[in-house]
Amino acid sequence: MRALLSYLKPYKGKIALATILMAIAAVCDLLLPTLMSNVLDKGVYGAAEGDTFGYILRTAGWMFLTCLISLASVAGGYWVVYHAISGYTWSLRSALFRKVHTMTLAEVGRIGTSNLVTRSTHDVGTLNWVVSMLCGNMIIIPLMFLGGVVLCMRKDFQLSLVILCAVPLLLGVMLWMSKKIAHLWDVSDEYCDRQNDLVRERLRGVRVIRAFDREALAHARVTDATRVMADNMIRANVHMSIIDPLAAFVLNLAAVLIVYLGGVRMERGSGLTPGDVFAMVQYIAIILGAIVSVSFAIVALPHARVAAKRLSQITQSQGLEEDRPAQGLRFSGQIDLEHVGYTYPNSPNPALTDLNLHVAAGEWVSVIGGTGSGKTTLAELLLAFRAPTEGTLRFDGQDAAALAYKDVRNNVSCTLQRPMLYAGTVAENLRMGKPDATDAELWDALELAQIADFLREKPEGLDFKLEQAATNVSGGQKQRIAIARAILKDAPIYLFDDSFSALDFLTEARVRKALNQKLAGRTRIVITQRVVSAMHCDRIFVLSDGALVGAGTHAELLKTCPVYREIYLSQTGGGAL
Repeated sequence: MRALLSYLKPYKGKIALATILMAIAAVCDLLLPTLMSNVLDKGVYGAAEGDTFGYILRTAGWMFLTCLISLASVAGGYWVVYHAISGYTWSLRSALFRKVHTMTLAEVGRIGTSNLVTRSTHDVGTLNWVVSMLCGNMIIIPLMFLGGVVLCMRKDFQLSLVILCAVPLLLGVMLWMSKKIAHLWDVSDEYCDRQNDLVRERLRGVRVIRAFDREALAHARVTDATRVMADNMIRANVHMSIIDPLAAFVLNLAAVLIVYLGGVRMERGSGLTPGDVFAMVQYIAIILGAIVSVSFAIVALPHARVAAKRLSQITQSQGLEEDRPAQGLRFSGQIDLEHVGYTYPNSPNPALTDLNLHVAAGEWVSVIGGTGSGKTTLAELLLAFRAPTEGTLRFDGQDAAALAYKDVRNNVSCTLQRPMLYAGTVAENLRMGKPDATDAELWDALELAQIADFLREKPEGLDFKLEQAATNVSGGQKQRIAIARAILKDAPIYLFDDSFSALDFLTEARVRKALNQKLAGRTRIVITQRVVSAMHCDRIFVLSDGALVGAGTHAELLKTCPVYREIYLSQTGGGAL
């Protein structure tokens, strides 16, 4: 939690100013009972001594001025505090956003997408609430408490013992509650994440759920998670709601005792005045009000600790931190893998094993293999999404481990296995590949990807709106828009990870022909499961269970590689393509 509070440092000046203003307000609040006590003792009960009415008016004027100063100080203090806390929240959310973008794929998978969203919103909001409460009260609470106790003791030490007996009782109950509430908040936040996961899964898979008539089952899963979350949140809030009535009970009990014992002591001639008794009752209200604020802080801290722990899992993740400055390198396109291996965290078996291959600059190659053969893992290594756990990956003879991620990614244009398009126009999605691309360049890329005719039929043209995740276009159309985006980026290396799987054979042939003409002289790597996508490449690399089991042309592999021959026969039945 200390690391997260470090984001308050830029705002320490504002917090100091707010602290001073709150201290002024606290002093004013402590003065009011004393002034009122003087009104009673010297004004009301001192009627035989001089101009008592004038004294009452003058004292009332001072009380009014004190109230105005207190009001102005509190208003100014909270204005400054909330500006500081808003800045703190902005800094924390910005840091989380930047950190998430540097997290490894394994770290994102371990925490979960919906959990990251929940933590960046709900948990940050929790910290915002607790920090704002502490910043606004960290000086006013001890000042009100200690000031109230000291002033009570000045009025009558023996009666002040009533307060000193009530305080430990109330604090003890609050500490006990805080321990019980910590577990409740922990469970409720865990099931809040679970609920978000299930809702997100249900929305993404709504067609499958409806197709198999499993709406009731999906609803029941969300309902169970919601019930557990709500039950723990209700129990936590019920515990917190006990604070006010408990404090009111203790306050009223202490006030009754003060009035009763004060009357007894006045009868015995102790020198205690009605004004003193009145002031002590007011000080009890101030002291116990401070204790209630402390109690809320004590009870809220477990929730803040849970939120801070969850946020720290993001901020303390190792990630792919960029510790090397980009040098603006331009690769020729040569790629070498020397005994490269990769094993996923907590996986007993490697995804890639002792991989050795060479891709010359400007070469057109394909990587083919069945499901789970390591093709996508290889693509992630080439994009610097992951680093090899064994061996060396080189670009133009330079170890990728010594290169900045930005230099690597600036030299590789890709379409991934799942084409990701964003809500917005087609033009906005395409310009992710080249921000300054003209409309003519966009249409050229769409022509090459065989998707231009589809957009010309739309009245909006390049301004055709894609819904979230591009659900208003087909899978093949998504892939072709993603291919057009990749073409726009000027890079020496182009990587197509299963980018033609949703295309029919005729459309794929046209796209491949257009790409070969457009990208001639650039290194092209086609990762695929389909022989028809690989057979015309200059060379084909065959993967099986993470190992390289064959390399050569289509004709050579049919003779020398049983794995490739098996893939070919399973897809063609032995006939020529």
